[in-house]
Amino acid sequence: MKILIVDDEMKMRRLLRLFLESDGYTCLEASDAAEALELIADRPELVLLDIMMPDVDGITLCRQLKKRDAELPVVLLTARSDSETTIRGLDAGADDYVTKPFDGNVLLARIRAVLRRSRVTNVSYGPLRYDESSGRVLYEEQEIVLTPKATAILKLFLEHPNRLYNRMDLYDLVWPYSSESDPRTVDAHIRMIRDKLGEAGFPIDDYLKTVWGRGYRWVEGRDVP
Repeated sequence: MKILIVDDEMKMRRLLRLFLESDGYTCLEASDAAEALELIADRPELVLLDIMMPDVDGITLCRQLKKRDAELPVVLLTARSDSETTIRGLDAGADDYVTKPFDGNVLLARIRAVLRRSRVTNVSYGPLRYDESSGRVLYEEQEIVLTPKATAILKLFLEHPNRLYNRMDLYDLVWPYSSESDPRTVDAHIRMIRDKLGEAGFPIDDYLKTVWGRGYRWVEGRDVP
């Protein structure tokens, strides 16, 4: 899972990276708003954002990030504990904030809590998302109607990009207690996902890949596996 660290101080970025990598996260680093906006293309699952930065401050950048992807979790880091700064940050769309100096274990706990909350309602991949509260698949806010099983398969792909699933993997995960006896039904549901998302304008062939003789994979970016 990737976290984007945005802080103009290299020592602070290194310290944050140390804490995060010790907890199993992969880290991206940006020293300013311009770098951060470029690295959003790498699809981090969360942004850890310092408020006090030159040029574009963290609260302004938070607004810009949320405008690009409203579902992207943002945790603000601030050396200021006054209520006005906190309110401005939350009003800008931040999901939580941590005051410097911070305890590393507390920071990690807050990050895990934000990620849990974000997964409860949505699993997203850019403008494509699964809304768990309603059970709907949306692309650019347009609903894509799938069967429950096809929706469950797509949710697995979005939750675990780059993971290779063979037919039996998907069958065992999605049909664990079903009387359906033919795992080849998985292929029909994969075709439905391809057809429905393609009809909605999503570039499905760039992301859902068939690895011949092995299974299916949802890839990050557009590289053929």
